[in-house]
Amino acid sequence: MALIEGLVLYTRPYRDNDLLVRVFTKEQGIMTLMARGAKKAKSKVGFACQAYSWTIFDGAYPKNNTGLGFINDVQDSHPYKNVVGDINVSAYAALIVKLLDLALEEGKSEPEWYEKTLVGFEKLNEQVDPQVITNIFELQLLPAFGVAPNWQADPISGAVMGVFDYSEKYNGIIERSHFDLDDQRLNLDQKVVYYLRQFSAIDMNKIAKVTLSLMTKRGIQRVIDYLYDREVGLKPKEKVFIQKMAAFEGQLTIKARKGKP
Repeated sequence: MALIEGLVLYTRPYRDNDLLVRVFTKEQGIMTLMARGAKKAKSKVGFACQAYSWTIFDGAYPKNNTGLGFINDVQDSHPYKNVVGDINVSAYAALIVKLLDLALEEGKSEPEWYEKTLVGFEKLNEQVDPQVITNIFELQLLPAFGVAPNWQADPISGAVMGVFDYSEKYNGIIERSHFDLDDQRLNLDQKVVYYLRQFSAIDMNKIAKVTLSLMTKRGIQRVIDYLYDREVGLKPKEKVFIQKMAAFEGQLTIKARKGKP
């Protein structure tokens, strides 16, 4: 038996009364635990298995790091209430969870990513801009997918200051004097470049209130989507949902403006 600390990522029904619980554990990374009887109405375990909850379970890790572990009881549980209760924040949290689940190896201890994930969910719960938090995860997870753009210096001259643009050809930023070497560069606004460079390396603990213009946020997202589409080859359904939600909100805004006297 063991005390299993972790963040519940999501659950899946299993048999009549049981749940499969996907947990990012502190000690052994991401794994699936079975919670017997968790779907019963009076189950204390079932309540603690709510997605986006930090928990300490009394249970067992999978034997030899294969198969399922087990949850027998709950020692402590704290849901991130603002993440669960806000559909917009919850949508971004679902995308973060999906990317972590795909990028990190099953059952492998990931202490740095575990702490980073908890901090990220604290920020979401504190209502820091969820798109910004998600963009940071998206950029910093790229190396785990085998894609590692150079955001820090021009690979040709080593320049770290100046006017930059993103070049897929050179796998990162290039300085203005080299723009003519890649006519397929992305022609990015310098604010977008600045935040891409910041987000790719920032310590999540240092993020407080973040206020970016809609244009800058769209520019950042465009680059991230470009990288995931072309270099990772990944577009999760969670991202599609966010895009549809944003398009719908945009339509509502246009209608509201047209309706003004």
